[in-house]
Amino acid sequence: MRTFAMTKTGFVRKKNEDRYLIKKMDDDSVFLAVADGMGGAVAGEVAAEIAIDRLGEIRSDAVDFAGQLNLLMEQADRDILLEVRKNLDLEGMGTTLTGVLLNNGAGYWIHVGDSRLYHIRGNQLIWQTKDQSLVQSLLDEGTITEKEAVIHPARNLIDQCVGCGDCEPEEGRLNILSGDLIMLSTDGLHDAVDEATIVELLSLDADIEIKANELVNRALDADGKDNITVVLAQL
Repeated sequence: MRTFAMTKTGFVRKKNEDRYLIKKMDDDSVFLAVADGMGGAVAGEVAAEIAIDRLGEIRSDAVDFAGQLNLLMEQADRDILLEVRKNLDLEGMGTTLTGVLLNNGAGYWIHVGDSRLYHIRGNQLIWQTKDQSLVQSLLDEGTITEKEAVIHPARNLIDQCVGCGDCEPEEGRLNILSGDLIMLSTDGLHDAVDEATIVELLSLDADIEIKANELVNRALDADGKDNITVVLAQL
Protein backbone atom coordinates (compact mmCIF):
# COMPACT_ATOMS: atom_id res chain seq x y z
CA MET A 1 0.00 0.00 0.00
CA ARG A 2 1.30 3.44 -0.97
CA THR A 3 0.38 6.40 1.21
CA PHE A 4 0.98 10.12 0.94
CA ALA A 5 -0.32 13.29 2.55
CA MET A 6 -0.02 16.95 1.71
CA THR A 7 -1.19 20.14 3.40
CA LYS A 8 -1.00 23.78 2.32
CA THR A 9 -1.87 27.02 4.07
CA GLY A 10 -4.43 29.03 2.11
CA PHE A 11 -3.91 32.54 0.83
CA VAL A 12 -6.06 34.21 3.52
CA ARG A 13 -5.11 32.64 6.85
CA LYS A 14 -1.74 33.18 8.47
CA LYS A 15 -1.53 29.65 9.89
CA ASN A 16 -2.62 26.17 8.97
CA GLU A 17 -5.05 24.63 11.45
CA ASP A 18 -5.32 21.36 9.50
CA ARG A 19 -3.61 18.25 10.82
CA TYR A 20 -3.27 14.74 9.39
CA LEU A 21 -1.95 11.31 10.35
CA ILE A 22 -0.69 8.24 8.52
CA LYS A 23 0.03 5.41 10.95
CA LYS A 24 1.44 2.14 9.59
CA MET A 25 1.26 -0.90 11.85
CA ASP A 26 3.19 -4.16 12.05
CA ASP A 27 0.39 -6.26 10.53
CA ASP A 28 0.26 -4.03 7.42
CA SER A 29 -2.81 -2.19 8.69
CA VAL A 30 -2.82 1.54 8.07
CA PHE A 31 -4.72 4.25 9.89
CA LEU A 32 -5.41 7.55 8.14
CA ALA A 33 -6.91 10.64 9.72
CA VAL A 34 -7.49 14.31 8.98
CA ALA A 35 -8.65 17.16 11.22
CA ASP A 36 -9.58 20.76 10.50
CA GLY A 37 -9.25 22.87 13.63
CA MET A 38 -11.53 25.82 14.22
CA GLY A 39 -11.39 28.82 16.47
CA GLY A 40 -8.97 30.99 14.53
CA ALA A 41 -6.94 32.93 17.07
CA VAL A 42 -8.45 30.67 19.70
CA ALA A 43 -6.02 27.96 18.56
CA GLY A 44 -7.93 25.53 16.39
CA GLU A 45 -4.64 23.83 15.59
CA VAL A 46 -4.35 22.85 19.27
CA ALA A 47 -7.71 21.08 19.12
CA ALA A 48 -6.76 19.37 15.86
CA GLU A 49 -3.48 18.12 17.29
CA ILE A 50 -5.16 16.77 20.43
CA ALA A 51 -7.78 14.95 18.37
CA ILE A 52 -5.28 13.47 15.92
CA ASP A 53 -2.97 12.36 18.74
CA ARG A 54 -5.79 10.64 20.58
CA LEU A 55 -7.21 8.84 17.54
CA GLY A 56 -3.67 7.84 16.64
CA GLU A 57 -3.64 5.54 19.66
CA ILE A 58 -5.74 3.05 17.67
CA ARG A 59 -4.54 -0.56 17.73
CA SER A 60 -5.00 -2.99 14.86
CA ASP A 61 -5.22 -5.99 17.22
CA ALA A 62 -8.47 -4.79 18.82
CA VAL A 63 -11.47 -7.11 18.79
CA ASP A 64 -13.98 -4.34 18.03
CA PHE A 65 -12.60 -1.66 15.69
CA ALA A 66 -15.80 0.41 15.69
CA GLY A 67 -15.97 0.38 19.47
CA GLN A 68 -12.31 1.35 19.75
CA LEU A 69 -12.74 4.27 17.33
CA ASN A 70 -15.79 5.54 19.20
CA LEU A 71 -13.98 5.35 22.53
CA LEU A 72 -10.99 7.26 21.19
CA MET A 73 -13.26 9.89 19.64
CA GLU A 74 -15.02 10.37 22.99
CA GLN A 75 -11.67 10.70 24.72
CA ALA A 76 -10.52 13.27 22.16
CA ASP A 77 -13.66 15.31 22.82
CA ARG A 78 -13.06 15.20 26.57
CA ASP A 79 -9.35 15.99 26.22
CA ILE A 80 -10.08 19.16 24.25
CA LEU A 81 -12.69 20.29 26.77
CA LEU A 82 -10.25 19.64 29.62
CA GLU A 83 -7.58 21.68 27.86
CA VAL A 84 -10.01 24.59 27.62
CA ARG A 85 -10.80 24.34 31.33
CA LYS A 86 -7.07 24.59 32.06
CA ASN A 87 -6.64 27.58 29.75
CA LEU A 88 -9.75 29.72 29.23
CA ASP A 89 -7.98 31.60 26.43
CA LEU A 90 -8.64 28.48 24.33
CA GLU A 91 -12.41 28.60 24.84
CA GLY A 92 -14.23 28.10 21.55
CA MET A 93 -11.68 25.83 19.92
CA GLY A 94 -12.73 22.57 18.32
CA THR A 95 -12.04 20.44 15.29
CA THR A 96 -13.46 18.18 12.63
CA LEU A 97 -12.05 14.66 12.70
CA THR A 98 -12.28 11.88 10.15
CA GLY A 99 -10.31 8.65 10.39
CA VAL A 100 -10.23 5.25 8.72
CA LEU A 101 -8.45 2.02 9.64
CA LEU A 102 -7.54 -0.08 6.58
CA ASN A 103 -7.30 -3.64 7.81
CA ASN A 104 -7.51 -6.98 5.99
CA GLY A 105 -9.70 -5.90 3.08
CA ALA A 106 -11.91 -3.54 5.01
CA GLY A 107 -11.97 0.10 6.06
CA TYR A 108 -13.46 1.05 9.42
CA TRP A 109 -14.17 4.78 9.61
CA ILE A 110 -15.42 7.40 12.05
CA HIS A 111 -16.35 10.98 11.36
CA VAL A 112 -17.34 14.29 12.94
CA GLY A 113 -17.77 17.58 11.06
CA ASP A 114 -17.26 18.33 7.37
CA SER A 115 -13.92 16.78 6.49
CA ARG A 116 -14.53 13.83 4.17
CA LEU A 117 -13.63 10.25 3.33
CA TYR A 118 -13.81 9.14 -0.29
CA HIS A 119 -13.44 5.64 -1.76
CA ILE A 120 -12.34 5.55 -5.40
CA ARG A 121 -12.60 2.40 -7.50
CA GLY A 122 -11.94 2.74 -11.20
CA ASN A 123 -13.66 5.96 -12.28
CA GLN A 124 -16.25 5.78 -9.53
CA LEU A 125 -15.93 8.06 -6.52
CA ILE A 126 -17.99 7.16 -3.46
CA TRP A 127 -18.39 9.79 -0.77
CA GLN A 128 -18.46 7.64 2.39
CA THR A 129 -19.04 10.29 5.05
CA LYS A 130 -21.74 12.93 5.25
CA ASP A 131 -21.11 16.52 6.25
CA GLN A 132 -22.48 17.40 9.67
CA SER A 133 -23.25 20.95 8.60
CA LEU A 134 -26.06 23.45 8.23
CA VAL A 135 -25.84 23.39 4.45
CA GLN A 136 -26.07 19.58 4.39
CA SER A 137 -29.18 19.78 6.58
CA LEU A 138 -30.73 22.27 4.14
CA LEU A 139 -29.87 19.95 1.26
CA ASP A 140 -31.46 16.99 3.05
CA GLU A 141 -34.61 19.04 3.63
CA GLY A 142 -34.73 20.10 -0.02
CA THR A 143 -34.55 23.76 0.99
CA ILE A 144 -31.56 24.46 -1.28
CA THR A 145 -30.06 22.87 -4.39
CA GLU A 146 -26.57 21.47 -4.90
CA LYS A 147 -25.61 24.57 -6.88
CA GLU A 148 -26.89 26.84 -4.12
CA ALA A 149 -24.99 24.84 -1.50
CA VAL A 150 -21.65 25.60 -3.18
CA ILE A 151 -22.10 29.35 -2.73
CA HIS A 152 -24.24 29.38 0.42
CA PRO A 153 -22.95 31.99 2.92
CA ALA A 154 -23.20 29.47 5.77
CA ARG A 155 -21.42 26.63 3.96
CA ASN A 156 -18.59 26.60 6.52
CA LEU A 157 -20.86 26.22 9.57
CA ILE A 158 -20.85 22.72 11.04
CA ASP A 159 -23.39 21.22 13.43
CA GLN A 160 -20.91 19.22 15.48
CA CYS A 161 -17.23 19.20 16.25
CA VAL A 162 -14.81 17.40 18.52
CA GLY A 163 -14.32 19.49 21.64
CA CYS A 164 -17.50 21.54 21.31
CA GLY A 165 -19.48 19.54 23.85
CA ASP A 166 -21.85 17.98 21.32
CA CYS A 167 -19.93 15.25 19.58
CA GLU A 168 -22.02 12.53 17.90
CA PRO A 169 -19.72 10.72 15.47
CA GLU A 170 -20.91 8.76 12.46
CA GLU A 171 -19.22 5.49 11.61
CA GLY A 172 -19.16 2.87 8.91
CA ARG A 173 -17.34 0.08 7.13
CA LEU A 174 -16.29 -0.32 3.51
CA ASN A 175 -14.83 -3.19 1.54
CA ILE A 176 -11.54 -2.47 -0.21
CA LEU A 177 -9.79 -4.23 -3.10
CA SER A 178 -6.38 -4.06 -4.71
CA GLY A 179 -6.29 -1.01 -6.96
CA ASP A 180 -8.71 1.01 -4.83
CA LEU A 181 -7.77 4.47 -3.65
CA ILE A 182 -8.79 6.04 -0.36
CA MET A 183 -8.81 9.81 0.07
CA LEU A 184 -9.41 11.99 3.13
CA SER A 185 -9.67 15.74 2.71
CA THR A 186 -10.51 18.95 4.53
CA ASP A 187 -13.07 21.33 3.08
CA GLY A 188 -10.36 23.53 1.62
CA LEU A 189 -9.99 20.82 -1.01
CA HIS A 190 -13.44 19.39 -1.66
CA ASP A 191 -15.22 22.75 -1.48
CA ALA A 192 -12.90 24.11 -4.16
CA VAL A 193 -12.63 21.10 -6.49
CA ASP A 194 -15.71 19.35 -7.85
CA GLU A 195 -16.04 15.58 -7.76
CA ALA A 196 -15.62 15.13 -11.51
CA THR A 197 -12.27 16.90 -11.35
CA ILE A 198 -11.24 14.88 -8.29
CA VAL A 199 -11.93 11.66 -10.21
CA GLU A 200 -10.05 12.99 -13.24
CA LEU A 201 -6.96 13.85 -11.21
CA LEU A 202 -6.99 10.65 -9.19
CA SER A 203 -7.26 8.64 -12.41
CA LEU A 204 -3.99 10.04 -13.74
CA ASP A 205 -1.35 7.46 -14.63
CA ALA A 206 0.97 8.83 -11.99
CA ASP A 207 2.27 8.23 -8.47
CA ILE A 208 0.01 9.33 -5.63
CA GLU A 209 2.47 12.10 -4.76
CA ILE A 210 1.77 13.70 -8.14
CA LYS A 211 -1.98 13.15 -7.73
CA ALA A 212 -1.93 14.86 -4.34
CA ASN A 213 0.05 17.79 -5.75
CA GLU A 214 -2.39 18.17 -8.64
CA LEU A 215 -5.38 18.15 -6.27
CA VAL A 216 -3.87 20.76 -3.97
CA ASN A 217 -2.76 22.99 -6.82
CA ARG A 218 -6.20 22.80 -8.41
CA ALA A 219 -7.78 23.83 -5.10
CA LEU A 220 -5.36 26.74 -4.80
CA ASP A 221 -6.14 27.86 -8.35
CA ALA A 222 -9.89 27.54 -7.86
CA ASP A 223 -10.17 29.28 -4.51
CA GLY A 224 -7.22 28.97 -2.15
CA LYS A 225 -8.83 30.86 0.71
CA ASP A 226 -8.92 27.95 3.14
CA ASN A 227 -6.20 25.57 4.25
CA ILE A 228 -6.02 22.45 2.09
CA THR A 229 -5.17 18.92 3.21
CA VAL A 230 -5.38 15.61 1.35
CA VAL A 231 -4.39 12.11 2.55
CA LEU A 232 -4.17 9.28 0.00
CA ALA A 233 -3.76 5.52 0.22
CA GLN A 234 -3.34 3.47 -2.96
CA LEU A 235 -4.02 -0.23 -2.45
